[in-house]
Amino acid sequence: MTQRRMYSAESSPSIDAYIRDMLRPGPGGATKPAPKQISIVTGKAPPSDATLFAASIDELIDHLHTLRGREKPWKYTTSPVERHKRIVHIVRHLVVQRRQRLTAFLYECVVDTMGDPDSSGLSLVHLMKDMAQQGIEPTQAFYSGALESLMVHPNYVALLEILEHTRARDWPESRQTIAVALLRDEQYELAYDTLMELHTSNTRVDPWIYDIFVFALGRMGFVDEMTEILAARLSLASTQGLGALQFFALDVCSAAFHYPGTVAGWNTLVRNGKVNPSDGILENVINTAARQADTALASEALDMLAQRTRVQDYHYDSVIDAFILGDDLASATRLHCIMHTSGIPVTKAAAKRLVAAAAHRGRELNAWLRSASDEESLLAPPRLVNAAINRHVLEADADLAMELYARYEQLCGEKWPPLEVLLQLLPHCDGESSTVAEMSDRLLEELAAQEREESRQMVAQKLQVAIERLMLDGRTAEEGRRFEEKLGAMLQRPQLEEGP
Repeated sequence: MTQRRMYSAESSPSIDAYIRDMLRPGPGGATKPAPKQISIVTGKAPPSDATLFAASIDELIDHLHTLRGREKPWKYTTSPVERHKRIVHIVRHLVVQRRQRLTAFLYECVVDTMGDPDSSGLSLVHLMKDMAQQGIEPTQAFYSGALESLMVHPNYVALLEILEHTRARDWPESRQTIAVALLRDEQYELAYDTLMELHTSNTRVDPWIYDIFVFALGRMGFVDEMTEILAARLSLASTQGLGALQFFALDVCSAAFHYPGTVAGWNTLVRNGKVNPSDGILENVINTAARQADTALASEALDMLAQRTRVQDYHYDSVIDAFILGDDLASATRLHCIMHTSGIPVTKAAAKRLVAAAAHRGRELNAWLRSASDEESLLAPPRLVNAAINRHVLEADADLAMELYARYEQLCGEKWPPLEVLLQLLPHCDGESSTVAEMSDRLLEELAAQEREESRQMVAQKLQVAIERLMLDGRTAEEGRRFEEKLGAMLQRPQLEEGP
């Protein structure tokens, strides 16, 4: 057995240096008389050497037991005691001033201070090396304190060494402490597996361990793992802090479009009136619901958002996409009409998405537009009606296209479709001279409205192509010739005005 030596200032400089670094003592306290009735444990200021000298060695050891809180939990006092630094202060006094032999207990006291934010994982490595140099065998309590310090200051090498020694001695391990230490060392998969093994084996784990994992994994984007651990946390009897935990999970899940987690958080917190989510969370919930065609959730979040702020077009677009994905095109059409009536612009891309979803369902689309206009007094977005007309023409449903043209002003609140739509419709008038004449006059008005010569020529070319199509069709040839005469007269008029 190695003979232990009495401590001297030269025998172990590393532990003395470590203690000095942790302590940063004030000047010259040894010669001052000890103030009366100052508690070594709970006094606000660190006790002076005179105060410590007034206590016996056994009393100081008892104070260390109290501060460590191993036998009895440490009870906080009204004085802001820096417990870790107070332990170092007393240990340093015992070793340096009272010449006490270094023992495993004193190392246990020092390792308990390693969880202080001012410490580090490297300090633990140095402490373990110093203990080996002193020939002192680490105890189970020492390794327990070392593992706890690794929850604050991760060091994977030290963790492996500690586990090797404890398992060689068949000492029980604090698996939940190891799980947090692995998590702090960013060994996420190992940490997750360790915690879930504890849960599935019905091993008791402190609730705050689950809480830390939920926050840490959620911030790292491991949403599936986070929701599994949250479900495990909800199975515990403790409910302290669950509201904040679930609200955080709702935020993370909705931002990551994690549908099961979003629905669970919404049902638990929002539908029960426990929380009022932020605008950002509501937007994320709308988008998440839209991806899963959950129109009820998307509409509920949209209504909640509309109660506090002006709803933007992209909010409606997400809900409309949910209706389209769920094949509820009637509701999608109605929502487009609500947007337009409320002064919210409908994008051309959004209108095309809806019309494309209603391919080969032209009669239904026309009926949905009529229903919104006639039954609910809503105005249909011109872009949606124009896209529907173009789709009808492409699908050779000219009758449906002309039906929308005939009701255009009633549907949209605007008298005429744009130039391109009129050009699409003109060849499909089926010999209705009044309709052809009406469209021709409107197209000539569009030509006259062009201020730039390049634009006039471009529109005139488009009109000439339309006239040729009319004249090729025997049913509209006569109307085509009249249109051509009007166009020629309009194009010649500026030249006549410029003559002598």
